[in-house]
Amino acid sequence: MLSISDFSFVCQLPPQTLRYYHSEGLLVPAEVDSSTGYRTYTFDQVERAMLITVLRGSGPSVKDVRRVLDEPDTGPALLQQHTAEVLRQREFQDNALSDARALLSA
Repeated sequence: MLSISDFSFVCQLPPQTLRYYHSEGLLVPAEVDSSTGYRTYTFDQVERAMLITVLRGSGPSVKDVRRVLDEPDTGPALLQQHTAEVLRQREFQDNALSDARALLSA
């Protein structure tokens, strides 16, 4: 078993983030001491923590990450949908930057 501090070090996630993931049901500790509230994790949970980190880093909401974790078959479609949204946003931003450059140089 790993303390939250040790698990945090292994996964490179701050303890605050682990507490948040616990509260959101993304990464529930293996045990929580009822008297102290101390959380402990297993090495088996490192892979799930890394998956959450990669998914969150790519931008989907916590709700969407939870859905992928609960229903792994939805992952590819969710990532495809998220990619399309990112590309739309990027195009909008590129156009806004181009407009801003044109206005500043006029």
